[in-house]
Amino acid sequence: MFKLGIIGIGKMGSSILDGAIKANLFSPKDVAIYTTNLDHRKKYNQEGYNILENEASLFSNSQIILLAVKPQVYEEVLKYANGIDFSDKCIISLAPGISISYLERYFNNATIVRAMPNTPAILKLSATTLCKNKDNDLSKKAIALFDQIGYQCEVEEKYIDEAIPINGSMPAYLYSFAKEFINNGVSRGLDYENAKILCAKSIIGSAQMLIDSKDSIDTLINNVCSKKGTTIEGLEALYNNDFKKSIDKCYEACVNRSKELAKK
Repeated sequence: MFKLGIIGIGKMGSSILDGAIKANLFSPKDVAIYTTNLDHRKKYNQEGYNILENEASLFSNSQIILLAVKPQVYEEVLKYANGIDFSDKCIISLAPGISISYLERYFNNATIVRAMPNTPAILKLSATTLCKNKDNDLSKKAIALFDQIGYQCEVEEKYIDEAIPINGSMPAYLYSFAKEFINNGVSRGLDYENAKILCAKSIIGSAQMLIDSKDSIDTLINNVCSKKGTTIEGLEALYNNDFKKSIDKCYEACVNRSKELAKK
């Protein structure tokens, strides 16, 4: 029995695996992988991992099973769980909109952990929300995987979708925000690389202050603004041009799409 089985080994699956291996939670011989990507099969085989030939074999022979495939292929993968007793197994799902109750129909008696990490997992800086259907040693071992790729917090399942804009999707929103400021700087003569680094470092430092400071967000904002100064002028331009309304619409659209994808 393999301690960890992974179906799909793209960016997120590989990031979670890398964190687990570096933390010595598992060794390559403890891990089984199924993927249709021939390059990935060759790479991980050469690194000492066990490459299995199909999903059913991985389901039958793994204790903790990470489903790291796109939501669109879940139904194709889940059919291979038919007839297997998952009483002593844990399923980890990374797909938005796919509920624990839906997964329980396929994984008979399984411990199920539903998680929503984000792409900074590659840097071990993920922000992950998760929930579970059972509190046992298996779910604890599964949740420990997310400790190795950044920050994780448990929430009620109904909040997984509601939080997607502020963790799962947030990197894309920040990149878009940064892109527009960087492009504005370049259009005014700044070197692209310098503008990019200045913007990124400013975001990193500000984010750390948001975590570490005991001040409220409003106080942190006011600390940057001087009366009739440059920052307040820019903020007023943002808010006078529907900044808040745009964020509200973005948040709502993201959550609604996750609910549209939901399988209950």
